[in-house]
Amino acid sequence: MALAVHADPDSDLPASLRAMGLTTGVPTIVTVGAGSRPAQLARLGPLLEKVLVAVAHAVEATVVGEGDAGGLAEAVGAARQRKRASFPFLGVASDAAGADRLDPSHTHFVLVPADHTAGIARWTAAVATAVAGGNRSVALAVAGGDGAWDALAAHVRADRLVMAVARTGGVADHLAAALAGRPADNRAHALAGSGQVFAVDPAKGAAYVGETLRSALSRPDALGPAPAR
Repeated sequence: MALAVHADPDSDLPASLRAMGLTTGVPTIVTVGAGSRPAQLARLGPLLEKVLVAVAHAVEATVVGEGDAGGLAEAVGAARQRKRASFPFLGVASDAAGADRLDPSHTHFVLVPADHTAGIARWTAAVATAVAGGNRSVALAVAGGDGAWDALAAHVRADRLVMAVARTGGVADHLAAALAGRPADNRAHALAGSGQVFAVDPAKGAAYVGETLRSALSRPDALGPAPAR
């Protein structure tokens, strides 16, 4: 069972979220990894459990992401269930989607009038802002295919800090490369130039990645992202 609200451009998003029993003004983690390949997602389980789930539980955060079934949403939901975590897991999806297209591990949904990837990305960024209120929010970029670029651009436009987890593949690796001054997709260099994106290397251990995420949620200005090339 999950609660859901419909939203449109005239909706009071914070009020709609509270109507579902969600608390606004809380630390918020937004997952970004649309278009990740199955092989990439299969490797993310331990990272999601030891970093995303552990930090969300510790700081009493709400986790927000795109709510369609499969992909990263399913991987996050599985990690949350394995750890028996209770933090809210809020999905944003098109209001044209049937119930069978929604990821069943979410606790709440915001259904929005969007019929393309960029539209869902903009709505997800807006919903995350409404959840966070005046609190901190971080977009966690792992792996990701073409669909992730729209999401990342939307979060940067929303003045949200983006934490790219290197070595997870796809878009996240392009961001890490751009931040290090190495060749990467031009979109990665453009995002890196915003000053709102930083990368973390999981080779330093899950505890290090988790502490970096916690720091970003409490003191984002202290991180000092590496300058773009």
